[in-house]
Amino acid sequence: MIKSIKRFLYPITSKIFLHARLVEGRLKGSGDSFRCLFVDNLDFTKILEARIYEGAPIIHKSWRIFIPSLRKLLVNSDNAFDACVAALPMSYEPLFKNLYTYKSREKVRQIIDISGTWDDVRKRFSKNKHQITNKFPEKFGLGYRISNDINDFDHFYHRMFVPHIKKRYGELAVIESYENMKEYFLKGLLLFVTKNDERLAAALCLIANGVLIFRRTGVLDGNETLVESGAQTALYYYQLKYAHEMGLRAVDAMMSLPFLNDGVYMHKKEWGAAVFPDDEQSTWVYYFSAGLPEKTACFFEKNFVIVESDDGLRGVIGLPNTTDLSKETIDQLIHKYQAKGINGFFVHTKTGVLHIP
Repeated sequence: MIKSIKRFLYPITSKIFLHARLVEGRLKGSGDSFRCLFVDNLDFTKILEARIYEGAPIIHKSWRIFIPSLRKLLVNSDNAFDACVAALPMSYEPLFKNLYTYKSREKVRQIIDISGTWDDVRKRFSKNKHQITNKFPEKFGLGYRISNDINDFDHFYHRMFVPHIKKRYGELAVIESYENMKEYFLKGLLLFVTKNDERLAAALCLIANGVLIFRRTGVLDGNETLVESGAQTALYYYQLKYAHEMGLRAVDAMMSLPFLNDGVYMHKKEWGAAVFPDDEQSTWVYYFSAGLPEKTACFFEKNFVIVESDDGLRGVIGLPNTTDLSKETIDQLIHKYQAKGINGFFVHTKTGVLHIP
């Protein structure tokens, strides 16, 4: 009975009370001690925690916090922590509007424009991807085929998708159900990457409103060697090629973590993906800086987060060993991290914040 009541009340209480954890550990790279207050009911802060700390941090306190009382805690923090990251329902925006340093979302959407000729599409690739895809089929010996066969879907789900997700995310893996993915397959298609007729990797795709939606991916038995040997590259290349041949206007590469230096995000960017807010989310991720500028720079050195500002999406970059940015450094940052949809950068140094338009 008590469990049933808790399950009934959770959707209500989770919008009022959130999990709070005050943790402290050594920052990756610098080894500096950093104390952070994480507040949410999501896995996002766990991902963030793993990105910034060397090993598991010490948990000083763990409790359930009443969201309105969080404002008072932040105002009267008295240097109790160096930063706070809170994922809160968007309805609380007015309560925290003048307190947070930045706001972001849990994910961003990346969409690849495939308008124009195939040469036009390839010109939007990074220099590296442009070189790799030059005479791609001959270079790697990889091809592709499209399937609507349910037996192929079974093979994809059990031999590719599930092993790939488990291998990549470990304990944080969230395995989408067979039935749920089957619904998408029946509306869409599978694109298999092949070599000598063997299926090495696959993408589950949908086509809607002139866009190929790259919904899920998988590699045979989760074999990372296949990824390194070009199978993952082939998935993107052949989806773009197939969508272009079908006369579609874009490939929706779907969601990525909102970090300029995240591997998945960067991989999609190199294919020419533009960045958009994920408007389907109902949560803001707020970053509250409470420590010294140098510590804030150290935090953002590990998390080049994509935030939302009055003029659209911007990147936040930490360079704790820098005071003044040279033109060469600025040009390097822009060259590496600029993408369509990113309208500039905030760069944190040991002395403050610089704005790069």
